[in-house]
Amino acid sequence: MLPPIKRKKSTSGWIFLTVLLASCSSSVGPHNMRRDRLDYEKEIGKQQNQEMLFNIVQLRYSMSPTLLQTSQIISGYSFSRNASANISGTPWNGAGASSFIGGSVGLSYSDNPTVTYQPYSGVQFANNVLRPITPAVLFPLILSGLPVDALLQLTMQSMGGASNTTSSLGGDDAHQASVRFTYLLRALKELQKNNALSILTLPPEPASKTKPAVPARSFLLLPKTANTELKSIQDQVRQSLQIPPNTEQAEIVYGQTASKPGQVAMITRSMLAIWQDIAGSMEVPQKLVDQGVVAPTTTHSNDRPAIIIHCSTAEPTNVYVSIKYEGYWYWVAKKDLQSKVAFSMLQFINALAETSTEKGALVTISAGGK
Repeated sequence: MLPPIKRKKSTSGWIFLTVLLASCSSSVGPHNMRRDRLDYEKEIGKQQNQEMLFNIVQLRYSMSPTLLQTSQIISGYSFSRNASANISGTPWNGAGASSFIGGSVGLSYSDNPTVTYQPYSGVQFANNVLRPITPAVLFPLILSGLPVDALLQLTMQSMGGASNTTSSLGGDDAHQASVRFTYLLRALKELQKNNALSILTLPPEPASKTKPAVPARSFLLLPKTANTELKSIQDQVRQSLQIPPNTEQAEIVYGQTASKPGQVAMITRSMLAIWQDIAGSMEVPQKLVDQGVVAPTTTHSNDRPAIIIHCSTAEPTNVYVSIKYEGYWYWVAKKDLQSKVAFSMLQFINALAETSTEKGALVTISAGGK
C-alpha cells in the first residue's frame, strides 16, 4: 500500500493579503502636501488675475469693483481602508464542497476643500482702492528691476507738471498723455537700461523727545556719467521734471508742484484710477458704444496702452488671462509680453496698496491621511 500523500499548506493568498494591507497602511499625507501646495498657489494666482481683469471690465461698464479676499483655505481628506479574510473547512487537506478561502478589501477616499472669502468694505476698501499710492511705496519697485516706463505709465497721473492719460468712465473730459510725459517715460527707460538712473529710499524715523516723526522718503538719483549721450538725456529729464541743472539727487514728493528746489513733484494714482485708465483703453464692441452702454475707447496717440485687453464673441485660445462678461470674452494675449509684464506688475502694486494689517490666506492641508 502506498503511503498517504502529504499536502502542503497554501500560503500564496496570505502573502497577497499581507502585501495589500502593508501598502494600505502607508500615509498619503506627504503626497498631498507636495501636490496641493503648488496646486493651491497656482489656482490662487489664476483667480487673482481673473478678479483683476473682471474689475477692470466692470469699470468699463460703469459698475463698481467687487473685491474678495481669500482669508482661509482648508483642504480636508477622508481615507479609510479595510481588509478581511475567512477560511471554511481545511482546504489545504483537499478541496471540498464546504472548504474555501475567501477575503474582501475596501477603500474609501474623499476630498472636501473649504475656501473662505471676505469682502473688502469700509475703511479697508477706502485705503486699499481709493487712496493714492504714495511714491515712497512705488519707487522701490524700480530697484527690483521692474521697467520704469511701464511702472510710471500705470501709477503716475503727473510728473513735474507733465500729465499722463486721463480716462473717463462717462466718456467726458478724457485726454491723452502730454508729449512731455511720453518723452519722460522713454528717457527714464533709456537711463535705467544704462545704469544712469537709480532710486534711494530712506526708512521712516520714529518720533523722539527732540524731533517729530519723519515718514519714509524716496529720492531720484541721476549720477554723473562720462557718456555724453546719457548726460544729454539726464539734462533733458531734469528740465522736464523742473529740477535745477546738474542736480544728482532730487526728493520725490506728492503734489502738483514742488515746494522748494531739488524736489520732484508727482501725483500718483489710486488702484481705482489705475483700473479706470486701463479700462478706458480696452477693446469693446462698437455696438455697445453706439447703444450708450459703454464710453468710447481712449486712444493713445503717442504710445500704446500699458495693457492691451482684447474683446471677442468667441472664446479665445492661447490667453494669459480671460473672463466672460455680458456675453463677450475679454482677455490678454499670451504672446503679448509687454501686457503680461504690466499685468503682473499690477498685482505687485495692488499688494503694496493693501494697507490692512490682516495676514494673507491661511492654507491648511491635511497631512495625516487617515
